[in-house]
Amino acid sequence: MNLVGIENITPYDGVVEFKLYKYDDRIDLGDAKLFICDLKIIIMKVNSVYSERLGKTADALGLVSNLNSTLKNKSISDDIKDFIFNEVIEITEANLEKENIDLMFIES
Repeated sequence: MNLVGIENITPYDGVVEFKLYKYDDRIDLGDAKLFICDLKIIIMKVNSVYSERLGKTADALGLVSNLNSTLKNKSISDDIKDFIFNEVIEITEANLEKENIDLMFIES
């Protein structure tokens, strides 16, 4: 599934927020079927002293909320991780690997 995000500006370094939608040639923000979730991404940069020993320079934590009720956590997880991987590289310039992305689903 192709996802597109509309970024919400935040005042915090290392934190980005998106509203995710299914991309289907055009985006209709009023169409509830295309809405996927709200996503907050927290980038945690590894201290340079530990980066060589841990073998990584950054981790990302994706907080997923308001998940569309027609979707299951496991079915959408890979797509959200792909979105995070592609967007985080562009926005934060963090050296991030896909296996260093964790998701937490928040139910309200």
